[in-house]
Amino acid sequence: MLITFDKTIGRSEVNYGYINLTTDNGITHGGEFPPSNTPLLIFTGDRNYKASINTSQNQIWGGLRRWFRDENIYQGDKIRITYDTILPQIDGRVRIDISIIDRAELSIITPVEAMLTETKDEDERVAEVNMQMENDLENFLIDNLHLIDPDLKLYRDEQGKSGRQFWTPIGEIDILCKKKNDFVVIELKKGRSSDKVVGQISRYIGWVKENIAKDNNTKGIIIVHDFDPKLKYAVLANPNIDLKYYQIKIDFVTEQDVLNKND
Repeated sequence: MLITFDKTIGRSEVNYGYINLTTDNGITHGGEFPPSNTPLLIFTGDRNYKASINTSQNQIWGGLRRWFRDENIYQGDKIRITYDTILPQIDGRVRIDISIIDRAELSIITPVEAMLTETKDEDERVAEVNMQMENDLENFLIDNLHLIDPDLKLYRDEQGKSGRQFWTPIGEIDILCKKKNDFVVIELKKGRSSDKVVGQISRYIGWVKENIAKDNNTKGIIIVHDFDPKLKYAVLANPNIDLKYYQIKIDFVTEQDVLNKND
C-alpha cells in the first residue's frame, strides 16, 4: 500500500526538529505508519537521515534536526511524505521519502530566520562549521559518556526509545542518562545565554523527576567550551546542576579518512 500526502511545516516543527503526520486540513496519518519507536530511514533526494516514529503522537523524530538544517527548511514550506509499505527495509530501518514541493514566501519566515538568510558568506560558513561541530560533539559524548562520569549510561525507556534528543512535552533533552538508579540530564550550551540554558535544564530536571525518576535522584550537567562567569554563578546557586568544560583537538586527515567515517 502506498501512503502519500502533503503538509505545510509549522513553527513548532522547525523549532523542535520533528514532523507531524497531519495534513493541512487535519487528516492524521500516524496510524498508517509503523508502530512507535520503529527505526526509520528518511530519504530526501541524495541524502538520508535516521529517525524514529511516535505513532501515538503522530510524529517523526530523530535525525530531522539535520534535515531541517541541510535542506534549509522553514516555517511555511510544503513537503510531500511517502511511505510504500511493500518496500524492503534498509539495514533494519523502514524507508520514508520526503520531498519539498513548495517553498514558503519570505514574508512568513520568522525575523530570526530571515536574518540568517541574509548573513554574509563568511558568517554562513562559520555557522555551518559550528553546527557541524555541535553535532560531532553530541556524537562523541554519546559514545564516550564515561569521560563525563564512569557510571553514566544512555537512558532507554520501556519502548526502547533512546535518551538522545529525548522528547518531552516541554522540549527536547539533548542527552538523558542514568547513573545507576539516578537520572542525569545533559545539555550542550550551544550558544544559548547562561540564564536560558540554566532555566531550560532546570525545567527538564523537574519534568524527569516528576514523570520518570519518581523517588530516584535527578541531576543535570551543562557541557560548555568557553568559561562564562555568569554561567558559573548561575550553576553555583543550583546544587542539582554541574558544569563541565570540554576542549577540542583538531587533526588533519585524508579524504579517504573522511569517506570511511561517513560510511
